[in-house]
Amino acid sequence: MPRSRCIPPTPAKIRISQSGPLPYLYVLADFDALGLEREGLGIWRALRRVRGWYGAPPEGSTPETADAERVLDEVDAGLRPSLRVLRRLLREPEPDDDTLEAVALACYHAALWAEERGAYRTAVGLLHAAEDVYPDNAHYAYNLGRVARKMALYEDAEAWLKWAHFVARSSGNWEVATLALSGLGNLHRQRGNLPKARRFHEAARRLARLRGLRTLEGDALYDLCVISLSAGEDKPALELARQALAAYGPGHGQVYRLANDMAWYWMDRYGEFTNAAHVFTALLEYIWGPPFRVLLHGNLTRAAAGAGWTDVFEQMWIETWVLVRQQMNRQGHSAALTQIALGAGNLGQWERAAFAASEALEVARERKEGEMILLAESIIGAVRSEVIADEAMQRVFKDRDRMLRQQADQDTADLVAAFANAMRARRDAAPESPTHALISHGVS
Repeated sequence: MPRSRCIPPTPAKIRISQSGPLPYLYVLADFDALGLEREGLGIWRALRRVRGWYGAPPEGSTPETADAERVLDEVDAGLRPSLRVLRRLLREPEPDDDTLEAVALACYHAALWAEERGAYRTAVGLLHAAEDVYPDNAHYAYNLGRVARKMALYEDAEAWLKWAHFVARSSGNWEVATLALSGLGNLHRQRGNLPKARRFHEAARRLARLRGLRTLEGDALYDLCVISLSAGEDKPALELARQALAAYGPGHGQVYRLANDMAWYWMDRYGEFTNAAHVFTALLEYIWGPPFRVLLHGNLTRAAAGAGWTDVFEQMWIETWVLVRQQMNRQGHSAALTQIALGAGNLGQWERAAFAASEALEVARERKEGEMILLAESIIGAVRSEVIADEAMQRVFKDRDRMLRQQADQDTADLVAAFANAMRARRDAAPESPTHALISHGVS
């Protein structure tokens, strides 16, 4: 019987490159690079045991060694419970459904722990194990698509996000179904297809509203706001930002990221450098996720240059480079580096601008980030032109003409006040979705 057009094809496994004869050596490589050898060894052993327990043992598999318990005692406390659960459950030769679900959940938590540290290959390996053991849970397929998008594996990401949406709808899991739509929207936006991205985010907003998922409705409105900003649709963007703020409510974690995006918008569109710099400075207390932190530093570097805060500019220039060099994964780096390149150019530091833009271009090409490629190339072209004051220079470094005439309209001032109020209150355990997509020079 032919497959229905409504049912996406079952995705292929995400291929993970590695060197060496033993399976899953990429786990050891990921954590050796992070200086977390014990954690890498614990996850490597656990992953091999899961595969040997559920399916054919991997080639070259060996029995668990006597020092396995000692290794678990020495791993990070956030990872240890997952590895202990796996060690205990994998002793059952004939697992029931509850055991399978628990094993998959332990693999999932270990994957999230690895992802937080930038070990994306390891996260994918663990998520595949979770999805194979318990495929009825659409969370695993969704997270495979989400992590694949972070790794710039766009075809894999699209396939797994579509599959996650199908599995979630089939089981009535409307939260994951909505997350998958948002993930597809962010994927197409990252690839530069704004009309297709908008359609997916509109679908996510409608589904979230229909099912009473307020946080995910806020995420969809947030993403639509970002798309409107990217398309130059000022008034709709401001209204979408207000609606997103209302959906989230005071103290929600996404308020801080939305504030970051809108501050960037005021800076980039209107030259509101001082207000933007104040917002970015306040946000340093709240935004800590690696790709978002490096982007925040990049944004503040540019805003400080425009506001004439030269000491802050120098400090943020250095701290942005430190974060770029420290983070193994390069998500958000091209965006941050283009921002500090613009900041350097605004102060007439052309060599610095060219250097940062060249580094940004290398990262953007590696990750196939079309928008960042164009911006980095335009900065390099303007800086290396023979006449510094030519038309290209004025177009690329537009901040230079606006640095002495900063003013905001009333709509912007009202929204700044709304953000100030929303950022004061913190709600304990406020839900947070991973579907956010920071503005163009942002991370999705």
